[in-house]
Amino acid sequence: MLMKNNITIAPSLLACDFLHLEDEVKSAVAAGADIFHADVMDGVYVPNISFGFDIIKSIASVSDIPVDAHLMIKKPYDYIDVLAKAGVWSVTVHSDFDTPEVVRATLEKIKAAGMKAGLSLRPRFSADTLIPYADICDLFLIMTVEPGFGGQKFMADMLPKIAETRKIADSADHPITVQVDGGIGEATIKSCADAGADNFVIGTAFFKAPDRAEAVKTFRERAAE
Repeated sequence: MLMKNNITIAPSLLACDFLHLEDEVKSAVAAGADIFHADVMDGVYVPNISFGFDIIKSIASVSDIPVDAHLMIKKPYDYIDVLAKAGVWSVTVHSDFDTPEVVRATLEKIKAAGMKAGLSLRPRFSADTLIPYADICDLFLIMTVEPGFGGQKFMADMLPKIAETRKIADSADHPITVQVDGGIGEATIKSCADAGADNFVIGTAFFKAPDRAEAVKTFRERAAE
């Protein structure tokens, strides 16, 4: 089990105020965020459209902390080079966007472009889905809601899958982060940390907090308990 002092807080930009994007980014940095999580949706893989790569480039240009791009799109392979040029630190794709061969080729392209490679599971897929990719992945993302929309309720039945994912990550010959995304906040972060997660994507609970720095402090404390 990963030691709990390796806690990473990743505000989800999907929940920020896009009318004041630069201010929101700088506010999150000042509050103590570790990583920015950027959800890219195409309206095909998931039934929603979010924002494109120019927005991600703009975010990277005004912040020194890494940008983690979560691609909920049907053809992520075509956009890896664009993301690398935008200054993205890590790219996560979904296990079911195409065949296993195409998924692996996409992960290999992410690594070849100099970025960290992540693989995400929708709630209906088991942790075993990740095993064939453990040799190449730097991050496993367990969705604790159905992907596509922010502000959803946390699915507690995903906790055993987080624990299984932690075991798979720990069995690899290199470090693999276990990230969780969906309904994460003060009430749910501890159970996810207890199950083995160390990277927490937090949207509404972060950007709607009256004091974001205090919220980050509380998230860290709850996760470390």
